[in-house]
Amino acid sequence: MKKYFLLLIILFFNACQDIGDNKPLLTQSKKKQPIYIVNPNRHLNIADFWISQLQHPNEIIMNEKDIQKFNDDIAYQQGLYTNFKDIDNSYNSAWIKNKILKSFNGLKSRVKYFSDNRTISYTFYKELRAKLNLKGVKGKNQKTRYAMTIKYTNQKIIPTEEVMLKRKNQIYFDRNQNSALDIATPIAILHTSKDGAWHYGIAPTSSGWVRDQDIAFGERDEISDYLASKKFLVTTASKTPVLIKGIYHDYMRMGVKIPYLLTVDNMMMVSIPTKNSENGKLIFSNATVKKSDIHIGYLEYTQQNILTQAFKFLHQPYGWGGMFGEQDCSKFIQEIYATTGLHLPRNSASQSSVGYAKINLNSFDKLPRVQQLNNSAKAGITILHLKGHIVLYIGNYLGEPFIIHTVWGSSSRHFALGRTAVTSLNFNGYLEKIDRITNIIID
Repeated sequence: MKKYFLLLIILFFNACQDIGDNKPLLTQSKKKQPIYIVNPNRHLNIADFWISQLQHPNEIIMNEKDIQKFNDDIAYQQGLYTNFKDIDNSYNSAWIKNKILKSFNGLKSRVKYFSDNRTISYTFYKELRAKLNLKGVKGKNQKTRYAMTIKYTNQKIIPTEEVMLKRKNQIYFDRNQNSALDIATPIAILHTSKDGAWHYGIAPTSSGWVRDQDIAFGERDEISDYLASKKFLVTTASKTPVLIKGIYHDYMRMGVKIPYLLTVDNMMMVSIPTKNSENGKLIFSNATVKKSDIHIGYLEYTQQNILTQAFKFLHQPYGWGGMFGEQDCSKFIQEIYATTGLHLPRNSASQSSVGYAKINLNSFDKLPRVQQLNNSAKAGITILHLKGHIVLYIGNYLGEPFIIHTVWGSSSRHFALGRTAVTSLNFNGYLEKIDRITNIIID
């Protein structure tokens, strides 16, 4: 019996190590081809596989006090996060005009096509500039108005729903898509378009234009009280459906914090911002979410929790800037850590600059880079940056570093991966391209 049991153990570990060369499985064809399988070893797509390799997976990395200090550094030292309580009552008119014009001119200079590959005309940009309503920014200062998103909404660089492309056929990369905001995001509104259909404002991690129909205006104090609710829950599913009176309303992505009211069987009653149908003002309505999709209070910041949350996105589609209600590489990272109460900034370059343990990689060849990772990287704690991309380090297997990331990932040999995937760090030559190792920790 003992020999039989020993044989089973040997077979299991041999199966786990049946990994091949850790590269995407492609045919010998010279034609570009899709990726069907990323990891020949099926165990690499399971969070528990990586967690089992950790010595102290449930050890708390940062406590509540440390996380607050970390967030304060991002907000007040680096200026990469805007707390609603710090919003000014008014903003300089010239500053507002400059921000709006800078975004408009920047987009105009690099974006040339609509989604059907028609060239964007001079007339279109001329009419859009008039829509900015810059003449409506009068006086020395503009009084701040306060609002909250009442549904998932796209935040645009300029006020239009037109998909705008840098190159023909790049329909998955709307360059006008700045970000996407979940339900219950506070916004400081600074300006309104000429037709009244769009508002320009400051959200916690980005600024841009949102549609009037997706927000509701309210008083500063009532929004502050809502955000400061001591009894709250955080969404831990990749997508959490929200029901009002038992009917589907919308969904929230991972890491959204909302006030918790009570539990009813397998559902949790929460408070969400909605719009009064009579006067359009902000009101708060009761809604329900699945108990299995949330956690009361924040998750503890541990390696196990971060890896568990990351793997909930496995195989889900890539969405540039939140297009199609999905997430891109940096939003993926931001959502995971948000479940623990960490306020990471929005874009990949900013995310790689946070924390107190950063290593810049410059002139290292392949072997020292692996050594640097082995010495410095910790699963669930380390994010790795390369130009235009950010990934989460999940561990080392058979001498090779592995990551989970939401990636477009096309190359000369294969079409876009276009989803969240576990890959070797050698995927598309990432190992040679990494320029920064960042550990999300505090001194």
